[in-house]
Amino acid sequence: MSKRKIVLAFSGGLDTSYALVSLKEQGWEVLTANIDTGGLHSGEADVVRQRAEELGAAQHFVIDAREELYSRVITYAIKANYLRNGAYPSCVGAERLVQAERVVQAALDNNADAVAHGSTGAGADHVRYDSVIRALAPQMEIVTPIRDERLTREFERDFLLQHGFHTPDKVTTYSINEGLIGTSIGGKETYGSWDYLPQDAWTYTKSIDDAPAAGVELILEFVKGEVVSATTADGTPIEGTGGDAPNYAILRALNTLAAEHGVGRGIHMGSTMVGNLARVGFEAPGMLTLITAHRELEKLVLSNRQQATKAQLGNTYGDLLHEAVYYDPILDDFRAFLDSSQQRVTGHVRIKLVKGNIIPLGSRSPYSLLDAATREGVVYGYGSSLWSGEQARAFAHMYAIPGAIAKSAGQPEKPE
Repeated sequence: MSKRKIVLAFSGGLDTSYALVSLKEQGWEVLTANIDTGGLHSGEADVVRQRAEELGAAQHFVIDAREELYSRVITYAIKANYLRNGAYPSCVGAERLVQAERVVQAALDNNADAVAHGSTGAGADHVRYDSVIRALAPQMEIVTPIRDERLTREFERDFLLQHGFHTPDKVTTYSINEGLIGTSIGGKETYGSWDYLPQDAWTYTKSIDDAPAAGVELILEFVKGEVVSATTADGTPIEGTGGDAPNYAILRALNTLAAEHGVGRGIHMGSTMVGNLARVGFEAPGMLTLITAHRELEKLVLSNRQQATKAQLGNTYGDLLHEAVYYDPILDDFRAFLDSSQQRVTGHVRIKLVKGNIIPLGSRSPYSLLDAATREGVVYGYGSSLWSGEQARAFAHMYAIPGAIAKSAGQPEKPE
């Protein structure tokens, strides 16, 4: 009788390493799928493959999902200017949609009986994976050793050591997930609300103290809300973004460049989808740079009502995606709105990255509302040829009337 076959979403980290060995002990034929959404650097795919083979995987797949992630998820996160609670660009969390879909497809292609992932039951990733599996392959069994057994990282480390497999100390101390959007870091300091992550917990961003004092000035070009070029102030393309570079090349290059200037570090605290508070460190230099520049360009070309409405709908869209509401048709409606809102978001933005700061220096666009006003003779703080002083006085008079009426109505007495 042949073994039952299972496909495990495999990163090579502590949780998925434990899951692989544990599943083998339970009698599964384990196939591992490493979905690259930007967390694999030069040579790392081979390291993960070697780890999977060392731990006993029957087959190992490396699946490149970076272009799909960028096109389906990241471009809309930028169009929405999405930052969870105004701070966190949903590092890794929003990537789980694409990762889980590719793992499910690998399971279907290989006639597997089940899908496994290494998520705990304490975070949101287990909900993200399960949501995709239930939607795309409801017949598949979902196996989650870490969640079901409620294991500690120390237990997993000791289990692997007992089976002859070494685990680096940092992997035991911190849970680190890296992708195109950014890197999330969880550890003892993030379990409470007071402590900050130590210097050695961060993976690639420089501290503000170590960042260059001079900084760097960049010019980012957007077409209909999507970044299409990134150059230094003298027009030189940022390394890795020219020629036939993939659509995510600018984000990848900004992750490297902005990190050198201390940009992108933060710790986010907010409510999870089940209602409890969670805290996580993150590094997202590229996304924070692009969102800051994109928002600055929108200020130049979108009306006040467009910006206000977009801020609300964009935040709702991002929250739904972050909370694994992947297949509700409302997301298609949000994306249609976001695409429509970006028709005039074309132009250039000057920014400076210096000592952890992202400073917009200027913007220009053929659809600039400021330029259009100037052509009509309207210059803020100076004057306008579109109205007379008498008309301005009349406007101020009429504008003040509702407030004056409300004030004259008086205030009710406050209860003692």
